[in-house]
Amino acid sequence: MALPHLEVYGGIRRFLELGRVWIERGHDVAIGSPGSPARPWLPFTGRIVALEAFRSGGWDALLSPDPALFLATEAPGALRVFYAVLEGAPGAERACRRADLVLANSAGMRRHLGRLGVRAIDAAGAVNAAFFRPQEPDPRPMRSRAGGAVRALVYGRLSRKRKGSWSAALALERAARSTGVETELTLFDSPPGEETPPTLPRALSIPHRWVLNPTQEELAALYRDADLFVSAERRAGWCNTAAEAMASGAAVVCTKSGTVDFAVDGETAAVSRWPWSWTLARRIAPLLRDPDSRIRMAARGRSRIAEFSWERTADRIEAAIVSRIRGALHAPVAS
Repeated sequence: MALPHLEVYGGIRRFLELGRVWIERGHDVAIGSPGSPARPWLPFTGRIVALEAFRSGGWDALLSPDPALFLATEAPGALRVFYAVLEGAPGAERACRRADLVLANSAGMRRHLGRLGVRAIDAAGAVNAAFFRPQEPDPRPMRSRAGGAVRALVYGRLSRKRKGSWSAALALERAARSTGVETELTLFDSPPGEETPPTLPRALSIPHRWVLNPTQEELAALYRDADLFVSAERRAGWCNTAAEAMASGAAVVCTKSGTVDFAVDGETAAVSRWPWSWTLARRIAPLLRDPDSRIRMAARGRSRIAEFSWERTADRIEAAIVSRIRGALHAPVAS
């Protein structure tokens, strides 16, 4: 796998989780990234190599989500697999044309590629439900019915406008004002090393705090404590944070971006057609007013997202790669 980095941000968890599954099945998995190889932030028992190591050949498949890396990385004889993870990523259309096999990380991404004339294999994202899960027993139902403040969580990547973090925060403020329901907001982020710590464009009128660079255990605890998770993403492939929050038992309010596989409006989540704060606030307000409705939606959401395991995603990708390699081996040789 050719990855742009091995840091916490950028959806790298997907590839570490998939690599873990494939290694457990006996496959040889290596990750290459630019610069000096470094160990990833999640446990990974495969090899970490420089990208140049792939030039020596001997690999059955090369997989990358980064268009530039995919096009530039040499792996002689390998099936070239492009994993499309972000709509409109620079160079993505060219990478799709050059690939032997294209994977899409959500139903929305598959439709987006279809409009470009690209046929992609369903390789929808997943969540590690053994790690992202509610506390047992879950204190949130009793706390909510007792009339305590609603604890809301937002992914606070303000430097990436497509993440919609500020819209989500404003939506919570607007909904709390309109309903009069006490709401406490937590924003979390693990900014890339070169970025300055995030700050809100203005102070909010509801209590709020930042949690920066949480450990994985601290992140899981934030999800488990949240009554409500709000996402206002645009152009996402698969919304990892919404999936993780849903698996952890939080009720989810989101846009369609990156969530269409698991967020069914009124059933498993409250889905806003638009990423604007006022449209999101309309979906949030009923859940603030009615804790029982919020609790039931969270339970349905958790049941739905449990269907999306990394083993399931690994199965689909592995089957597609094996099928394509076998097809190539049995293809007639031109005379």
